[in-house]
Amino acid sequence: MRFADVDMAIVGATGLVGRMILKVMEERELSPRSLALIASERSAGSKIIFRKKIIEVEALSDKSLRGFEIAIFAAGAAVSRRWAPVFAADGTIVIDKSSAWRADPDCPLVVPQVNPELIADIPKGIVPSPNCSTAGLVIALKPLVERFGAPEHIFVATYQAVSGAGKAGTTTLSRQRRGKDSLGMFDKPIYDNVLPIIGSVDEYGFNEEETKLTNETRRILDIPDLELTATAVRVPIEVGHSEAVTMLFKNEALATEATEALRAAPGLKLLDGGNFPTPLEAAGIDDILVGRIRNTPEDPRVLSMFISFDNLRRGAATNAVELAQLVAERL
Repeated sequence: MRFADVDMAIVGATGLVGRMILKVMEERELSPRSLALIASERSAGSKIIFRKKIIEVEALSDKSLRGFEIAIFAAGAAVSRRWAPVFAADGTIVIDKSSAWRADPDCPLVVPQVNPELIADIPKGIVPSPNCSTAGLVIALKPLVERFGAPEHIFVATYQAVSGAGKAGTTTLSRQRRGKDSLGMFDKPIYDNVLPIIGSVDEYGFNEEETKLTNETRRILDIPDLELTATAVRVPIEVGHSEAVTMLFKNEALATEATEALRAAPGLKLLDGGNFPTPLEAAGIDDILVGRIRNTPEDPRVLSMFISFDNLRRGAATNAVELAQLVAERL
């Protein structure tokens, strides 16, 4: 089916990710046959302009079920747990941005540049999209796994923008920059600071963001026994996640070969020759910036790189839109 023949809904259309989904669709000149914008009661009645058309936002309710072919959910896990199965039972393929369905074996966890073939089988009618930090990582890892095989261990340190915590995160940083005496949603000040905790901490001392990154990477790359150690850090910038990645392979993984593989891979932009990725440069684009590719001098099996990407676009909205395009092609 052509995307132009799809009846589509966006649930959570007024949030940061929902609005970015609309922006990405506009930039790609993607117009479904009909588009319903759905949000909470407090946003109902507001108006959003999409491709020069004014669309009134409606409240999520049983009346929202109108036989859509595709619905993108960007409204949080609680809403997705309640409503995604309801939409799926109505015949809609749901693309879900929350964590609600990512571990469900009947819901394929898909990144189009990595495992698009899984779209062919959607038993529950729900396609979860990975966490933003995972989406950037697996796209950069895929060409290296294809070139050198599965790593024996991956160490990742993430440096994540406050917009990864939603509007409350950006509001908190903005207030603290203006000298407002408010912790907002964080346990400690984020302005002029970094916070090495994102989410609740488990019995092993790993926080929620680190656990998501580990489990989702294993599933998307289809390496169930992959050893991955993550440290997730919140940093005082509005947009752009970065990740320092070090991989130990069974055999040598030369930086020259890694550079060739990354340069040819879709969704990546290689920075070399003294240039290097930063979140500021990644903001507003879909490509993942990758650079600082190097071997540990004492052991050519150890390969490191640094990546930066727009968490609202590549990490969230763009992946959802590309999933919608894949689903539409298979309808």
